[in-house]
This record gives sequence, C-alpha cells and structure tokens, in this order.
Amino acid sequence: MRLYTARIPQQVGEKTLEGYLAHAMPLLPQFVIRDAFAHHDVKMDGKRVAADQAPAPGAEVRVYTLWEAELPVVYEDGNVLLINKPAGISCEDDGRGGMTVQSLLAGKAVICHRLDNQTCGLLIAARNAETEAALLQAFRDRTLTKRYECLVKGVLRPAAQTATAYILRDESLGRMRVVSHASPEARPIATEYETLEESDGISRLLVTLLTGRTHQIRAHLAALQHPILGDDVYGDRAFNQRRNVRRLMLCSTELTLNAGGVLSYLDGRVFRISAPF
Repeated sequence: MRLYTARIPQQVGEKTLEGYLAHAMPLLPQFVIRDAFAHHDVKMDGKRVAADQAPAPGAEVRVYTLWEAELPVVYEDGNVLLINKPAGISCEDDGRGGMTVQSLLAGKAVICHRLDNQTCGLLIAARNAETEAALLQAFRDRTLTKRYECLVKGVLRPAAQTATAYILRDESLGRMRVVSHASPEARPIATEYETLEESDGISRLLVTLLTGRTHQIRAHLAALQHPILGDDVYGDRAFNQRRNVRRLMLCSTELTLNAGGVLSYLDGRVFRISAPF
C-alpha cells in the first residue's frame, strides 16, 4: 500500500472530506479516492472516516491505496528531470495542505524554480548537487528562457509588445500590485507577449518572462486590463463565471536551457508542451 497525506488548512470551506481530497490530491483519480473510502483506508487524525464527513481544519488526512501517483515526465537523464506539473499541485508546502511536487519527488530530485498552484506546465528539477547549483545560477543569471501560453479577457492592442512597469507587494490586499512608477519597494518588470489568436472576446497569448517576479504574468496582464481567464485573485470573477471558467488558464509551455557547465550538453535545447486549454 502507498500512503498519501494532507494537512487540512484552516480555511477549508464547505465541502465533504471526499471533495476536499479531490482538490488536495489531484493525482489520485476520483475512483481511487472513492475506493479508499469504501475499504476504510482513509483516516483523519488516526481515525477511519467516511466520504461525506466534514474535513476538520488542521487535521492530518491519510489515504492508503495501491495506486501510484506519478508526475508526467517530459524529459529525464542522470542530471535533470523535466516534468509537466498539473494544475492544483503546489511545488512546495504553502499552507494548502495537499500533495506537493517536492514531496512526490522526495529522494529523486529537487525542484529549482516554482509555478503557482493553479499554473500547469514545465518544471525542471535537479538530480544531484552539481546540477542544482548550475540550474539555480542559470535562473539567477536569466540564461534560461521560459514561455507561457494563456487565455485572457479581451483583445490586446497592440497585438504584441514588451510591456514594462514596476511591481510590489500590497500587504493590505495580500497580493502583488503593478504600478507605473519606481519606488523603493517596487521592482521593475518586463513582460513580452504575442497574440496567437482571438475569438469571441478572448485572446490566446504567448508570454515570455524577461524578469521573473512573483505573480508577474497574472498581475501585469490584469494591470493591462486583460486578466487571465480563471484568475479570481487578479482577474474578473464575474467574467469567469459567465464563461464558466473554473481554473487558471496559464501554462508554462516552453523552456530553453542554457546553463553551461555540467549541463552544457543541453544548451540551446528547447522543450515544448501543448497547453491543455
């Protein structure tokens, strides 16, 4: 039997334990979760629980199953592991309480950058200390190119440009805020986008990060009045509801490696996946 654990957050909302696990453990299919409940293989703080029971904030949930949760692998060798991270899985523990990429990779590799919980796509991890150091340095020096696809509200004019601004954390809102002027707290950002297609008031963009700040793409596009579909933090919740969009339409679709050193054999290699939307 395999064991998967989750720590229920304080703000869990009104849902059953089965509903919570569907969000906390997205790599476990619904039939696997139902089967675990049916065989009394789900425990909350050490006690067997039913699927319709309410999740208790702060409690530890354990699911025992024969199912092996696996992250989709795009490329691997003795130094690196490149995965296609599904939406709904955090890279590391962030208070959401569910399974994380790092916990699933424990003993196999160490992730070297981050994607938001609801952002899917390419994520690279190192299989040894030398590779980890090389990748971390490459990210600091910005010698790796990351591109994303997203769906946004509206039609952008111009259809392609490099937008610049400044970003800072707004503690009162608990999120990042984009401003047009420099300040001691604000850091410069540059976001390059190209419109790939337009349809019914929605645009598909290819976005290149020229700087890498927290929530840069989401906050910057929202500041340009073209928020990403499914973004209820920076976006237009009413628009998302009208369009019946229930997840963030943002995917890391392309990664070009130029790390040198131990990874010089991968310099210039472009890895691509298709966005699932």
